[in-house]
Amino acid sequence: MQFSSLDGSDARLIHLKRHSDSRGDFARVWCTGMFQQAGLDFQPVQGNTSLTRRRGTVRGMHFQRAPFADAKVVRCSSGRIHDVVVDLREGSPNCGRSYHSELGDNDTMMFIPAGFAHGFQTLTDDVIVEYLMGIEYHPDYYDGARHDDPLLHIHWPEPITDLSERDGQWRNLAGRMPWLTQETA
Repeated sequence: MQFSSLDGSDARLIHLKRHSDSRGDFARVWCTGMFQQAGLDFQPVQGNTSLTRRRGTVRGMHFQRAPFADAKVVRCSSGRIHDVVVDLREGSPNCGRSYHSELGDNDTMMFIPAGFAHGFQTLTDDVIVEYLMGIEYHPDYYDGARHDDPLLHIHWPEPITDLSERDGQWRNLAGRMPWLTQETA
């Protein structure tokens, strides 16, 4: 694994080292020691997977509020996604800033620190995304922001073809997070 900063943020891209032979490929997707060497204090406690059938679908922007803010590692194991994270941490020098990367076909993962919102848009049909979660799901602290919240400045690369009813009902962050303003975003 090789770790690189995502445009100066605390989020990291994790490039998997593939070992190939006539049978196919092999890559390590989790190693506590390598994460520690990269300065990431992350221990997964839950794993999740999603299948999204239709290209252009948006899932997000999701997060858990304190005290159950959740760090995670996201990997697209089949298909391709436009992955987006937004730093929502009060006092962070990057508060309100969004970051994006294309993930796909098992070659790159993203580490998302606690306090970031996360979402993605599918760039192909039949996309599988896997998540390693640093904290268990707490439904009373689960939250989200609209995919088109003007404070987040997210540009989705494709027309949106599908969005869950729940994701369509998230409120904008203005007023809910007073530290997040047009000046910080």
